Amino acid sequence: MATLIDAAEYTSNEVYQIQATDPVEGAASGASFSGTGVSNQPHQQLANRTAFLKQRQDVNISNIGVLQAFMANFAGAMGVDGYLAIPLADVNRGSIVAIVQWGAIFPGGGLNDDSSYTVTWPTAFPNACVWSMATLSNSQAQKNTGKLIVEIVSFTTTAGTFRSDLIGGVVPQLPNDGFYWMAIGF
Repeated sequence: MATLIDAAEYTSNEVYQIQATDPVEGAASGASFSGTGVSNQPHQQLANRTAFLKQRQDVNISNIGVLQAFMANFAGAMGVDGYLAIPLADVNRGSIVAIVQWGAIFPGGGLNDDSSYTVTWPTAFPNACVWSMATLSNSQAQKNTGKLIVEIVSFTTTAGTFRSDLIGGVVPQLPNDGFYWMAIGF
């Protein structure tokens, strides 16, 4: 028994309808429709269309697998101390996972003047921490005669050290509550 050999091609609105006046004609050398014959032509067109759709479906399944693997690289923890891992194609490093982390330090009684505070990142950076910053929290918005700032002393893949520094003036009556921090790495 001979079979039709499908070719993955799609032709919209072109499945031949056998007419009442068409003679029965099978595949043979010199038969119509490039040797397929009028009776086999619709079957061939549908077989080709099915092969085309199957080929596309196989590509889609493969792409969905790649997308699922990509999405699995997204991770995070939302909260006061949290992080977000974002896969990206870095123009210098290639495929990496960038990590943005954040948190807050609110020591009881507020920040001490000229003191160091160490923050352990919520998740360790696999390669490097490339940037960090901090900003003060002052819920009472008190005006002081001196200025308290927070400086970044150092950071590693697992932690950062920040320092409160009172610049000029007198010690404030009520200390700042604490500070918020952020770190970025990969």
